[in-house]
Amino acid sequence: MSVVKKKVFSLTVFLSLLAATFLTAPAQAAGTCVLSTMTDPLALRMEAGETVIWDGVTADLLAAKNRYESLIKAKGWTITYNSAYRPYQYQKHLYEISQNPTACSAEKTKHGLGTEVAVPSYTAPHTAGIAFDATVKNASGTALNSMTSVSSSLIAVAEEAGLKFPLPTKDGVHHELSSNGSVLSVGSTGPAVTTLQTNLNKVGYSVAVDGIFGSGTDNAVRQFQSAHGLTVDGKVGSATSSKLSSLATTTTTLRSGSTGDEVKVLQRLLTKKGYSVTADGVFGSGTETAVKNFQRAQSLTVDGIVGSATWSKLRS
Repeated sequence: MSVVKKKVFSLTVFLSLLAATFLTAPAQAAGTCVLSTMTDPLALRMEAGETVIWDGVTADLLAAKNRYESLIKAKGWTITYNSAYRPYQYQKHLYEISQNPTACSAEKTKHGLGTEVAVPSYTAPHTAGIAFDATVKNASGTALNSMTSVSSSLIAVAEEAGLKFPLPTKDGVHHELSSNGSVLSVGSTGPAVTTLQTNLNKVGYSVAVDGIFGSGTDNAVRQFQSAHGLTVDGKVGSATSSKLSSLATTTTTLRSGSTGDEVKVLQRLLTKKGYSVTADGVFGSGTETAVKNFQRAQSLTVDGIVGSATWSKLRS
């Protein structure tokens, strides 16, 4: 056989084998659930069952989540989270499952996937940290949302918190940060403002809780922002909301020598209760005396140490 014929024969064999490979690959993939290997530690944690991970979500989403929880609690409803942040590798993992639902049916059931899964991308909602999946139930225990539906009452509450349901009939548990409604300012009204006002009172300011963001609320917000190193603009966005929510529920134990934002809250609450002290963030002798006097008047242990019992009385 000539050299030319040998080369032609070899090329023909090679192309035949290559064609056979490409023609049989789809058939194998269709019957087998083939998924990419994951190496990202967060992705591996999620695959192991830790599906609700808040690492990586934005401050705006956390602020909206806090508002949402407050609104839900006020109605006597409950919320159960299914997932939050998703690393790129895990999003790719879920997408691969969705693209082969028959072969990967067990994986699809395991992850509770619907018909819509975002294409893996660093800007996909979960990977970008602007989305979470959750089910909300009313006081009777009836689910207000599912993979295929969302009640109008829950949509209204989500909008109030700055969230939206982009796929209510295909992925109704998917909550996403809305481009509007996430910042409260003068003129805002509704349950989110009521929550804001309640929290302002819990950190030592005196604000009427009426659900209307008027001048009184604006003044208190600006004072809070100034006292805690925030931009003083009277607008309650993610930074102000997160700081306020945290301080309104703090039960950090404080004593003589303590310093910081929690001490400022303590001092404002003492003054509000009639035990005037300077809100300078330093737990000195004056603050300790005021605490002991308050504890004595409330029949608490008089030790000058602010624990959960003293915090509770200060906020009552």
